Amino acid sequence: MKLEYNIDFVEDKSVKANIKKAISLLEKSFYTRKEVSSFFLNPFEISVLNDIAKINNIEIVFLSCNESSERQIFVANPYSNEINNKDYISVLEFKKNNIKHPDVLGALLKLGLERNDIGDIYVGDEICEFVVLNKDKDFVKFNLSKIKNERVNIDFKKDNILNLPKIDYIENRGFVSSLRLDNIVSEFINLSRSKAKILIQRRLVKVNYQIIDNPSKIIDENSLISIRKEGRFIFDKVIGKSKKDNYHIEYRKYKWFTQF
Repeated sequence: MKLEYNIDFVEDKSVKANIKKAISLLEKSFYTRKEVSSFFLNPFEISVLNDIAKINNIEIVFLSCNESSERQIFVANPYSNEINNKDYISVLEFKKNNIKHPDVLGALLKLGLERNDIGDIYVGDEICEFVVLNKDKDFVKFNLSKIKNERVNIDFKKDNILNLPKIDYIENRGFVSSLRLDNIVSEFINLSRSKAKILIQRRLVKVNYQIIDNPSKIIDENSLISIRKEGRFIFDKVIGKSKKDNYHIEYRKYKWFTQF
């Protein structure tokens, strides 16, 4: 008996590859009836895996170190009803000066970790915190000693809770001639439609955590759109039409933004 699923709707090849990799872990748990834990998944991947688990009656729990965390792992067919995230993932922290989010991610990747081995990263004014799989925690603690040009001293965070700030938004309204992605991006960052089209074709835009390189893709309400080096936006809804038949839309921009 095989797992029942269909992921043909996934547009981003790298996301589809991650989902297939995670499905293989679900299959292992499904056939052996043993506990299996995954690597980190983004919210879109989490939604897909959760649906697959439900269809196939696989018990699954998603874990993070903060209720607001984007990146989570799953535990399928857990051995215990009382799951502690400390048994699977760990928060590490260090004091910092001029280190930014890309510096931390780059340093971890340079150590040999894959992106899926790394959870959310929070960079505050004085402290940086990040989440890794337990299989990597000791290696990172004892081998990550320098980020950018700054010496760092990595410690395990005692409460294993990732500090994430409350998300604030800047609310906006605007007009677009259609709900095509290039029109939406053009409105969001005050760029010509032709230049917005180039950004999309260069794979610098994500819609709901998937890279979309089709400028003509129609965007649904409540979609999350990430534009590299520009930030994150939520296209909330269409609130009407103008006399020229343009769409009047409401959208929000994140006040803080950590990763593409």
